[in-house]
Amino acid sequence: MNTRQKVSLLLLAIFAVAFILITANTLLQFRDYGFKNAEQKAKLTAEVVKNGLTAHMVNGFMDKRSYFLEQIERIENVKSIWIARSPAVIKQFGKGLNNEIARDDIDKEVLKTGKVMKEITETADKSLFRISIPYIASAFEKPNCLKCHNAKEGEVLGVVSMVIDVTEGRGASLKTVLYNAFIGFVFIVLALFIINYFLKPYVNIFYSIKRVMQKAYDGDYSGRVDGGFTSETKSVAKMLNNLLEKLQKVFKEIDSKVYIFLRNSNQMRDKDPLISINKTVNQLSDIYKFKKTIENDKELEDVYNRIAYLLEKRFHIDDFVLIEADTASKTNKIVYASKRCRCRVTEGECRADRINAIIDSCIFEKVCELFEEEGVDYLCIPYSISNELNFIISIYSESKEESERIRKLEPLVEDYINAARPAIVSKKLMKMLKEMARIDQLTGMYNRKFLEEFVEKAAPQALRSNIRYGILMIDIDYFKMINDTYGHDVGDEAIRTVSKVIKNSIRSSDIAIRFGGEEFLVLLYNCDKDAVTKIAEKIRTEFSKQKIKSPDGYFTKTLSVGTSIFPDDSESIWKCIKFADVALYKAKKSGRNRVVNFEKSLIKDGSLDESY
Repeated sequence: MNTRQKVSLLLLAIFAVAFILITANTLLQFRDYGFKNAEQKAKLTAEVVKNGLTAHMVNGFMDKRSYFLEQIERIENVKSIWIARSPAVIKQFGKGLNNEIARDDIDKEVLKTGKVMKEITETADKSLFRISIPYIASAFEKPNCLKCHNAKEGEVLGVVSMVIDVTEGRGASLKTVLYNAFIGFVFIVLALFIINYFLKPYVNIFYSIKRVMQKAYDGDYSGRVDGGFTSETKSVAKMLNNLLEKLQKVFKEIDSKVYIFLRNSNQMRDKDPLISINKTVNQLSDIYKFKKTIENDKELEDVYNRIAYLLEKRFHIDDFVLIEADTASKTNKIVYASKRCRCRVTEGECRADRINAIIDSCIFEKVCELFEEEGVDYLCIPYSISNELNFIISIYSESKEESERIRKLEPLVEDYINAARPAIVSKKLMKMLKEMARIDQLTGMYNRKFLEEFVEKAAPQALRSNIRYGILMIDIDYFKMINDTYGHDVGDEAIRTVSKVIKNSIRSSDIAIRFGGEEFLVLLYNCDKDAVTKIAEKIRTEFSKQKIKSPDGYFTKTLSVGTSIFPDDSESIWKCIKFADVALYKAKKSGRNRVVNFEKSLIKDGSLDESY
């Protein structure tokens, strides 16, 4: 039931109740009026009877009163009339000609109390009014009742009772009420029609607005309000429709523009564009904050740690590995592992990196040859960061439900990785530039800049931890002759040959540095004097076996090595480097192609500045 019907029914109920109350009141008023009129008529008739009977008594022809009473009964609507004498009057004058005694209890009660009593009798076709009026003895009226009657002042002498037919009055009042009811009914119908006519357009626009707003609440802003035929409703409908049209246009434009920034936009869309836009804006805001944060991070490792934190805290992924894949060298490096790496990604070519596509073990078991663990699902997602670098997230799960959840999260993770890509590229380049600034481009060894930074950090730590460093100072014998004879290109080849021999002769924990020109420095981690001498001899011997190509064919060369031990020879690593250089000088002076260990005796006459 709509509002218009409710209002119409309410008005109809109000009018109906009012009509019933008015009609009932009218009926009661007519009824009371009829009975009051009958009562008035009865009192007048009783007075006439009293005066007539008194006249008959005074004039001495009381025996003629029957005719008088018969004439009274002929009065219109007087159905019957009779007289009842009081016991005192009966005692004094007898019962009268017509046995004038009390006929019923009402007469008796009136004779006893002296009060007027009334009774109404109504049937379907009749309405009768009975009234009994007492005659009271009084010496102050004319004639003086007490002169003829043996009675006291105020004593009841008799009662006049009559029955008056008021049926005719009832019919007249009912007819009047019916006329009034008809007029009231016509008025109600007319009023309802007029009210409904003027109310209908406002109710209709209300329901039209309700329908349109319900559609808008459900995400459909295409609905329009029907303004009806009145100028007021048309004006309201026009304003609302213009507003809805603007909203629909704005939402459509936002929908076509904002989602291009997110790969997971389809998953975020809701049937209500407002909810979808809110989700998208929140997501873009989170990604923007993430991007601004990593842009201000100092190192590339910080960015990787941020991504790991995101996976753990935001996406609740607790078992994953972040892998950095170098597409040029075909090498893979684990940059973060939440627990442990479950595949041999550093030992071979990563399948996800090679085909540049997601590897999902749920699609095909044992799809990756490097993953050998049973009972674990894995999802390896590659992201292209630059031409030389791919970033791989390898996620492990032990339940199908978790695997399915992770697949749904993948587009959202990609949005964050896309936001992080510029920061990864820039910090990777910065890292490469820093490494290049510390790497000798000819040999691939560290340079003196790296040595300065390393010594600053490593020397104090070595002293605290009681760690030794064996120091080798290496120089190619007669290197200038190579440049003068064959040119600098052949000289560079000789330097590369030395660097190769050195790299192959030391451990991964040792550090090889091109100290300058044809001179090399090697820091041997935690070595004693015998191990230092052994490695130095190995380098010297291996290099003497190398054949260096020249325009005229191949030739061989030798080198000299000076050694020292830090901190045995000095607690200043720079002094130890100088001591190794002094030992190298000694090797050169004593015939070259040999290894000389530093001893205090090599310092003569202050030739070494103790403050070095």
